[in-house]
Amino acid sequence: MPEPSVSVVIPSYNEHDAVGAVVSGVSQALKGRVFAFEIIVVDDGSKDATADAARQAGATVIVHPTNRGYGRALTTGIEAAQYDWVLMIDADGSYPTAEIPKLLEFVPNFDLIIGARTGSNYWGTPAQAFRRRMYLRLARFIVGERVPDANSGLRLVRRSMALNTGPIRCHGYSFTTTMTLSFLHSGRWVKYVPIPYDARTGKSKVRLSRDILRTLQLMTQVLIVFNPLKLFVALAAVPAALAALFWLSYLAGGDGSLLVAAAVSGAVSLQCFMTGCLLDSIRFHHKS
Repeated sequence: MPEPSVSVVIPSYNEHDAVGAVVSGVSQALKGRVFAFEIIVVDDGSKDATADAARQAGATVIVHPTNRGYGRALTTGIEAAQYDWVLMIDADGSYPTAEIPKLLEFVPNFDLIIGARTGSNYWGTPAQAFRRRMYLRLARFIVGERVPDANSGLRLVRRSMALNTGPIRCHGYSFTTTMTLSFLHSGRWVKYVPIPYDARTGKSKVRLSRDILRTLQLMTQVLIVFNPLKLFVALAAVPAALAALFWLSYLAGGDGSLLVAAAVSGAVSLQCFMTGCLLDSIRFHHKS
């Protein structure tokens, strides 16, 4: 099997302290394991010496004049890539570059190979672990299969497919989540490779309230685009349960208002279900 050629894309924003080591580590991990490679660092409007540190380490640097977001930086790098496979890795040092060869083992049998994070640094505090598990459960509901890590920043993807994720495009933190869910819903081959996850260098750029809400919005959009009936059946289940509860209460001797409430709840449930059927019909019409 011929060795692949790989373009490495490293999105960076104020990562002067870590980006040089990441570039050097990636270079060492790829030497002798691929036919050819390039390393592209996209400086997303940094206010420190991120670009200089990346150049000194041997990377090609593309500089955004202003900060546009994680997904926009990755998009810029993928568009500039010249090879058939794109390796994405964050610039903060949290992904061990020595794990990269594990992902290469699954080329070209899979379209997307994800470094699925493990360990205490990934799960964090009990509150963080709870949020992460709920997030992964939602991802599983959307695609109908187990998703060990939807938004890992270490992944290897066919360049021809990297920007072809359908009608949904995210320029922010949720770029990787959108890619994972879109690939799974489109029936592409996705492989998860367990990797350790280290503490990052410097301060995290993630804004919890903004980025979680944005991620939930995009996950909902993915579901509406690829399987709207599943979403609206789930929504219809709530008023349907209320309708059943009101009906049983009425049968148990309640007054007529319970019967009215049951009828209204049932009508809302039916409306949700029919909306899902309509959107699903539109989806199939556009596919054909």
